Amino acid sequence: METQPTFASERDRVLARFARPTADGVTLAVVSDVHVSSEETGTWKVFHRTESRLATAVADANRLGLDGVVFAGDLTKDGSPAEFAAVDSLLDELAVPYVAVPGNHDVPKSFDPHETPALDAFVESYTPGSLPFRTRFGGVDVIGLNSAAAPDGSLEDTHGGRISDDQIEWLDATVEPDRPTVVVLHHPIFSIREHVPTFSDSDHLQLANAAAVNAALARNDVDLVVSGHVHWPAAARVDGVSHLTTPAGCSFPPAYLLFDVSPGGTSVSLVPLADEAGAREAVDHAARDGARDGTLLENAEGGYFDAFPLVDEAGIDPRAGSTPTESRTGLPLHR
Repeated sequence: METQPTFASERDRVLARFARPTADGVTLAVVSDVHVSSEETGTWKVFHRTESRLATAVADANRLGLDGVVFAGDLTKDGSPAEFAAVDSLLDELAVPYVAVPGNHDVPKSFDPHETPALDAFVESYTPGSLPFRTRFGGVDVIGLNSAAAPDGSLEDTHGGRISDDQIEWLDATVEPDRPTVVVLHHPIFSIREHVPTFSDSDHLQLANAAAVNAALARNDVDLVVSGHVHWPAAARVDGVSHLTTPAGCSFPPAYLLFDVSPGGTSVSLVPLADEAGAREAVDHAARDGARDGTLLENAEGGYFDAFPLVDEAGIDPRAGSTPTESRTGLPLHR
């Protein structure tokens, strides 16, 4: 019998449980890599569904009454004015506070065939007024870093990502170790290949100066770091710092992360953005395009989601003090 990839059933939808951060009942969503396009279709990013995927995330956030939503970059397919206009139209419906950090697809690049809005425009639209930034949702500090923008706009720098020395200094001056803190950036600090061996060893899948940035996070006792870019949920512990990567809003598995922060710790759930038909379509496109060299489906077929939670630190009830999400999961995704 052919093995069917499965996508986080109700039983195993909790991605991770962490002892930190702790707070008095805070719910946050992290949405990444929606790659909104109002014109493109197909590919493993399923561009023709990207607007509906973001609309679903917005509707979920409103229904659940979240304390905040954080977008971890790549809001757009490639940063065109039309794509940003589509994003803005959808986010106009979001009734809870939100912030975003830029991804490499959101910033100007030297080869863009269009006039990508300058980084200042992104900051004005999607941040509290600065980048990097610190904001507060409920009792949790959220720090946003810019790993995407290179001074010369070249893909070589923005695709792999880097945190500037100025931002590292800003971290040292800004983080308050006694306050619950989640740091969000687009590019991962840990090497996903070390934790999901089927991934390639490509440089662009890890922040260029990862060691220096992680050292700053460690010395400031940051509770949790969340990043996007790789389009796959994974967890790691690097020199005392807990890290998560997010699924993508666009590609298999189309999903976002929901954080329930309680006095007992933080539970992180994988929340699908597609129904059964949409999930199967994403599988079909990933199979057709060999998404990430076949890694995404290889992991699903190998039972990756059966191993959830990837991190399980004691003493956390994932549903305590939070509103459970309605399951859109448990579906066989036929090839």
